[in-house]
Amino acid sequence: MGTPQFAVPSLEMLIGEGYDVAAVVTQPDRPKGRGGRPAPPIVKDIALKAGIRVFQPEKPSDVQDEITMLRADLFITAAYGRILKKKFLRIPRGGVVNVHASLLPRYRGPSPIHYALLNGDAKTGVTTMLTDAGIDTGPILLSKKMPIHGDMYFDELHDKLAALGADVLKKTIPAYLAGEIEPMPQDAGLASYAPAIQKTDAELDFNLSAGRLANIVRAFCVWPVASACVGGKKIKIYRAHAGGATENRSCAPGGDLGVTNGTLGVPGGIAGVSRAALSIYCGGGGTLEVTKLQFENGRVMDISECWHNLRLS
Repeated sequence: MGTPQFAVPSLEMLIGEGYDVAAVVTQPDRPKGRGGRPAPPIVKDIALKAGIRVFQPEKPSDVQDEITMLRADLFITAAYGRILKKKFLRIPRGGVVNVHASLLPRYRGPSPIHYALLNGDAKTGVTTMLTDAGIDTGPILLSKKMPIHGDMYFDELHDKLAALGADVLKKTIPAYLAGEIEPMPQDAGLASYAPAIQKTDAELDFNLSAGRLANIVRAFCVWPVASACVGGKKIKIYRAHAGGATENRSCAPGGDLGVTNGTLGVPGGIAGVSRAALSIYCGGGGTLEVTKLQFENGRVMDISECWHNLRLS
């Protein structure tokens, strides 16, 4: 049971290891792109190519009878995106094993990768757990850590965790079925929650510190993408890092693109433009060094492609 790209390595591992995958349950096709045409979840494509039966209910309970008839030993879930009710959880004889992209009980909920980056964590990992009626509250089976480097963005961290999840799941299933793993209850006192991401979460407030803003850019570089209004122009920021107050000053601040708040050094004002970065003043005296951006109705560009025009304006 899974839907997005995060679930793909786990499904491919199950197929590659020769498990009898009786069915794949994923979400319905959803409108995608400018045309709004329904597109299948990537997990559906993988399953159909492997000749696996696919269910796409709006609610898991809609196919409960069909799933029960499969007589499954285990359910495996990975970013399925739906809460399973108690009656559904009782269907498989061995329970429901979930692959979660955090070191539980830290970052329960749908957005653990985003919040690890938002909070500037130095490490994260993957946990396999037995699903219960709560949200990522079930007992832990196995977990594995990995570092988060300072230049790591969501897309890279996501792919590494998806691969790590498949590896941890590969070790979990045989050991769990053989009774070699004692499920360990989570310490609720250490729990934190990572709620669903909203578009407004990516709107940059330059009164925040440069480090905090850089973390927002890192966390949201795939969706919804960090955005700001600079000199009356809306931009999306795909790559940026925190800088000191004297970095990249190759031209005088100001101009239509220059100062959003009208005063040199005010958060949101342009500190300078160079081939290396567009520098924006932030709270606390630092700067956000933007290296990859997109103007409204334009294409995504590295700063080296447009710095000269920005400098002239």
